[in-house]
Parts: sequence; C-alpha cells; structure tokens
Amino acid sequence: MEVRVCAVIPVLNEEQFIARCIESLLAQSMPVDILVLEGGSTDSTREILANYGDSIKVVDNPAKRVSNARNLALEHIDDDVTHCLEIIGHSWIDPDHVERRVKDMLELESELGVKVGAIGCLTKSGDSSSMVSQWIEGALASPIGAGGGQFKKFSGRQPTKVPAFCLHNVEALKSVGGWDERFITSQDSDLSMRLLGKGWQLWRSDVSCVYMHKRSSLGKWWKMCHRYGFWRTKVVLRHPRRIDLREFLPILGLILIFTLPNWWWAPAAYGLTLLLMGLLYRPSGSGPTPLLGIPLCLIILHTAFTIGLFDGLTRSGRAPTDRT
Repeated sequence: MEVRVCAVIPVLNEEQFIARCIESLLAQSMPVDILVLEGGSTDSTREILANYGDSIKVVDNPAKRVSNARNLALEHIDDDVTHCLEIIGHSWIDPDHVERRVKDMLELESELGVKVGAIGCLTKSGDSSSMVSQWIEGALASPIGAGGGQFKKFSGRQPTKVPAFCLHNVEALKSVGGWDERFITSQDSDLSMRLLGKGWQLWRSDVSCVYMHKRSSLGKWWKMCHRYGFWRTKVVLRHPRRIDLREFLPILGLILIFTLPNWWWAPAAYGLTLLLMGLLYRPSGSGPTPLLGIPLCLIILHTAFTIGLFDGLTRSGRAPTDRT
C-alpha cells in the first residue's frame, strides 16, 4: 500500500508557535503535504505562513473553528492522499514522527488484516519553562488528572476510544461525513465514536509523540477544564458509550460529604491524595512549588470540569476566545 500523508493544521493567532510547527513538518524524513487552514488571525500568523511560499498550502477558514477547518481540508487535499495527520499550530513533532507512525500503522494493519480508521499517539508537554506550566504538566501526569483522554500516559500499542493527534484514514473520515461542526470542542471525541459505530478500529501507539504548548496561567487552565467538561456532556448525550465513570468521581465525593456520618473523611482523603500527587508527580528539577501547585491545578481541574458537565446540560456552546 502506498501511503501519502497530508498534515492538516487549523490555526488562529498562533504567531508564537506556528513557525516551530511548520519547521518540524518540513524536516520530516518522509515527505508530507502541509495544509494550513487559516481562521482569520489578527496577529502576524498569516505573514509568518507567507514566508514559506509554495512549501505549504494555506486555505482560508472563514468559520474559524477546528471542525470546520478539518472538513475544509477534506475538500482541498489531493485525490491520492490516503491519510490526514492531525496536528495543531501550537504543537510540533520529531523529524521521524510521520515515518514511524506510518510504519507502525502498516504493521498493525498487517497483523489485524483490516484497515485502521485512525491511530493516535502520546502527547507530551513542550513547554515547562513557566511555573504554572510545570504544575499543569504534573497534574496531567497524575492518575487523577489525565483521565482516559489525550493526555493519558500509556505504553505499547492498544485499542482505544480516544486516540490523540491521529493519523486518520481518509476513507474512514469520508465514510462518516467528517467532523460534526456543531462541536466546537471535543469534535474528535464525537468523530471517534462515529468511526467506531461504522466498524472502524481505533488504536494508539507510543512509537512517537506530539509536543504541545500547554496553558501557562491558572485562568486559562480553568477555562480549558470547564470547556472540556461542557463538551464532554454534549458528547455523552449523543454517544452514551463515551462515558467514563472516573470523570464523575468529584460528584461522588460531594455526595459522600453529605451522606457519610463522619463527613470529613471524604475531604480528608481527597486532600491527602492531592498532596501525594504533588509529591509523586513533581517534574524533575522544578523546585518545591509543584508540591502545592499540582494539587491546586487538580482542584481547578476537578471543579471546573464538573461545573462544565452540569453547564453542558443547560446551555448551547460558544466558541472559545483563547485558542481555536
């Protein structure tokens, strides 16, 4: 099977990071088409992209959002492109990333005897320079912070419902009509459930990873966590199989507080667990601040995500203002 890959990059105001993303794609050991969907940036993103000339293709995305951009990409990729590489403007990859992913996918399909709909990879923090970034990295590395989604740490190759930064089979994408543009966030989760419903297999593998700039302020971290909770409700209402009971543990904790005779046991156990996470998942060389910073980020995660879950029951979504 001859594989041709197109990297699809939705962008909006990514002047800080887009050059590193594009440079990492141009440096790949395997040829990769680069298609950027520009959402009307008001910073210098468009000027930076123009510097690459014919090395990349830039298409306007008037609807601005990620799901719209990826559907637009399906209309603009060449007919012989077999796979789309999911990547974003504030991420980058190692020079052999695509080659490793393609080789791994072909090996997996040979073992299974069928085509795979998508295969995801590990996500790693690419920016731990700020204090808050270190806290967030530690929180996401902990078992009560990563959940089962894109930041989950895993090893080997395994089937999954939530692959991250996928190498998508174009045939699979077209078989389900691409992304649902009603989902402003969690559009990939919805897509994965529809691919599984069509009989496509979804996997993830640790042969390579995507490096990503994470939020660097507690305010942005709150917004992201709330948004993920909000759109998780939207996805679960449409796809009940996507439910992950671990995401409802904070609600269980609140119930225990109001029902246990010795109600203080629940918050005491939670507090001790948070302190333990701060101790065990403090990034190397980060100093003492993560001992309290990681618990703080976990509290924000659990609180904002849970509020988002309930908020998703009562409101329709709106576009985020901090990123595409």
